[in-house]
Amino acid sequence: MANLSSSRFSLSNVKPNLRWTGTLALGAVLLVGCGTEQPQAGTADSYEAQLAQHLEETGSVMYGAYWCPHCADQKAAFGEASDQVPYVECAADGENAQPQLCADKGIQAFPTWEIDGEFIPGAKRLEDLAELSGFAPPPDSGDS
Repeated sequence: MANLSSSRFSLSNVKPNLRWTGTLALGAVLLVGCGTEQPQAGTADSYEAQLAQHLEETGSVMYGAYWCPHCADQKAAFGEASDQVPYVECAADGENAQPQLCADKGIQAFPTWEIDGEFIPGAKRLEDLAELSGFAPPPDSGDS
């Protein structure tokens, strides 16, 4: 039977090696964990980004006002893709405002979506916007 009190098997020799090995193992796990390529909201592969792109490609538009909390909520539903949402600012003092276009279109509530020539007032769930606009994401789009 081995003598555990010999210097070769002492715990003081094992502890630094375990710490070093543990540190290396943790570092490897973190590096590998950070390397996964899961789509993030707002990336080209995300459901939100694909829907925003589809809305733009089909000529759909969200009319709103910078001061409107429902408009802010609607944009926030798109996550990091919110800047890709086709949007017309109706408030005259807003950035890139187009109040005359909003008046010509008869916009009376914010937000209002124009999809396929139909005006749909109110904030909508992304699933509803997808259905209204005929969007069907590819099977591997990250929509889970």
